[in-house]
Amino acid sequence: MSIVMPVRRGNQELMLKVLPWPEASREALALKAFPASASVRCLDHHDELGALLLERLTPGSLAGVTPDRSITIQADLARRLAVPDPSRKNDAIQIERLASDGWLVHLEGLLHRAPRVLSDRSVDAAREAITNLADDPTATLTHGDLHSRNVHRDRDGFWRVIDPAPRVGTIAYESHTVIVERNRLAELIAAGPCELRRRLELFADVAAVPLDLAERLCQARAVSSALHEAIEGEGALAAALAWMAASLAR
Repeated sequence: MSIVMPVRRGNQELMLKVLPWPEASREALALKAFPASASVRCLDHHDELGALLLERLTPGSLAGVTPDRSITIQADLARRLAVPDPSRKNDAIQIERLASDGWLVHLEGLLHRAPRVLSDRSVDAAREAITNLADDPTATLTHGDLHSRNVHRDRDGFWRVIDPAPRVGTIAYESHTVIVERNRLAELIAAGPCELRRRLELFADVAAVPLDLAERLCQARAVSSALHEAIEGEGALAAALAWMAASLAR
């Protein structure tokens, strides 16, 4: 949970973002490591207050952009954001690895609360994909929450990311939220599993990640998301995500 508000510093139009520690410190560390051509810039931050002073991008996001264009832009950004983990040289702040951030424990907790949402095949595939992350040697960052509404144009017309939830690990993790907007899942379902895989192929090609890995992590995240939405009472969305999980389960 964060609070974001527009502010001014002299003639500069900026944004002030306040969020809990240590999330604020991790975000500031990641933003300062990301290339300015691909990410909003963090101009200053205050650890104790959990405050980040950010440049102000335009309100225009990728929401509603055609799928192939949106996927291409986001996959390219994901690839450019894969910079060396800056927390390796920072004793005070550590950015967690995807393999060690409690995903599997979280999944088991969701399954306990919503045991009948997904097939055993879907759940087993997700468990395997998450467990296999322990063998991922990646030592670079991934955005952690890349989707169309977290990509905005800057004042020069270039696309850049905002609001990272940084992790250390493969950028294939982003495939699930990049290939389709939640409010357009019905379009993807109508197009069928072949279109789902085609979009993942496009993501993997542009992001330069193994297609198999992108598919497996997309499937695992669809499982987690379906369970979460079912618990929240979002039955239709949970069913759509369960379709995605089943379509990619092996």
